[in-house]
Amino acid sequence: MATQPKPHCALLCLSVISCLLISFSSCKQDNTNQPIVTLKLSNAAYNWGELAINKKIQSDEVKYNAAGNVDGVITTDNNGNILSNITFTYSGNKITLNTQYNDEYDLDNSGKVVYHSLSDVQQGHNIVEIERYSYDDNNYLKKITMSLTFDGAPETFYSEINYVVQNGNYTKYTLSNTDSGTVTRQYVFTYNTGKKVNSPVSFFAPIFANDSQSNIDKYLNYGKSSANLLTGVGYSILNEDKTISTGTLNVASSVNTDGYITSLNLVGNDIAGFPTDNLSPLPRSINFTLK
Repeated sequence: MATQPKPHCALLCLSVISCLLISFSSCKQDNTNQPIVTLKLSNAAYNWGELAINKKIQSDEVKYNAAGNVDGVITTDNNGNILSNITFTYSGNKITLNTQYNDEYDLDNSGKVVYHSLSDVQQGHNIVEIERYSYDDNNYLKKITMSLTFDGAPETFYSEINYVVQNGNYTKYTLSNTDSGTVTRQYVFTYNTGKKVNSPVSFFAPIFANDSQSNIDKYLNYGKSSANLLTGVGYSILNEDKTISTGTLNVASSVNTDGYITSLNLVGNDIAGFPTDNLSPLPRSINFTLK
């Protein structure tokens, strides 16, 4: 079985919404005779789970420019210390961040992320990490492929994530090694199908999928979000000692009068073991402030 690249303290080798377009705002329309309700995310507070790497409790303040696009994200820890202050530069269908990793995102014509790259120098070697995103015909995220290059050599593809969408909801996420097909992590999502909601961020690409060093992926556009209220996350994670950690986390959420999720809590026993993959967090709680 191929082992995915492991992170060091500075860089994870994995880098790693419904109406979220380039404006990065959420919108809701009940019918054609009603005005569109547009709410922007002002602050988000995250308590990352026990699998998180150097990332337990943090808050993001999201800034916007005059055009309504995200202009920057200031991340602080629970003591108010600034962990990062990331700004966005827009050029056509490309976003560049001012991080030490030269983060670049390519967007399609509807504003969805289709490509992300970051680079670093480790022990004298130039390493570039690449993620490619593909979508189904209904604009739901379908697949993420992950690769890296060393010193300009051809890409090495090491992992991919596949999603299953049913009845307008993401129901399954599967991470596997590219060469062997070994599944190293799987999530199964359940919903209250009688409760329609809007999400102020993208849950399924950056929160449940990968652990971006720059930490802003969740505010970008990865296609449609699930239509209904998330109620549970079942997990199966392959560990280094060949054991598999399994369990279910119940999800308790709050929704405001406009149908936006304002808080989300994953409740259940601690997840034991040391995963073979790099995807560290499941969030234990998230709180959103909208404006």
